[in-house]
Amino acid sequence: MLVRGEAEVVAALLMAVVVVGGFALLWLWLYPSYLSWEQRASRAMLEARLAARERVVVERVKCAGGGVSVFVTNTGDVALRVLAVYVNESLAWSGSLDLTPSASAVVAASSPCGNVYLVKVCSARGNCWSFLEEEAWSG
Repeated sequence: MLVRGEAEVVAALLMAVVVVGGFALLWLWLYPSYLSWEQRASRAMLEARLAARERVVVERVKCAGGGVSVFVTNTGDVALRVLAVYVNESLAWSGSLDLTPSASAVVAASSPCGNVYLVKVCSARGNCWSFLEEEAWSG
């Protein structure tokens, strides 16, 4: 049989075990959610940093074979993926074009020929760049 002082000590120890066990179970239940949230936040922050370092230049626009050829160069220091090219505010090309830093590519856009073009290039990270271009001299 326990003496009164011993019973209080045992009750306090039992209460401590119950509280620590409860917090351990709560942590085991919440920790995976915390980890996935932290990973999503970290990925989003990395993508935002990469998006800030993207740069694209439209070097020239040339009328070719019933459409327009748009010469695009990645002038940033990160690889990017071009998803859409708009000419004069209408979608002229959509797809996936990967450009490494300093790489150039030609996009064959379906747009009527003209003298001046408003070209907008959009990347997979949500950046869009607009350029006002005159048609390149064909000589």
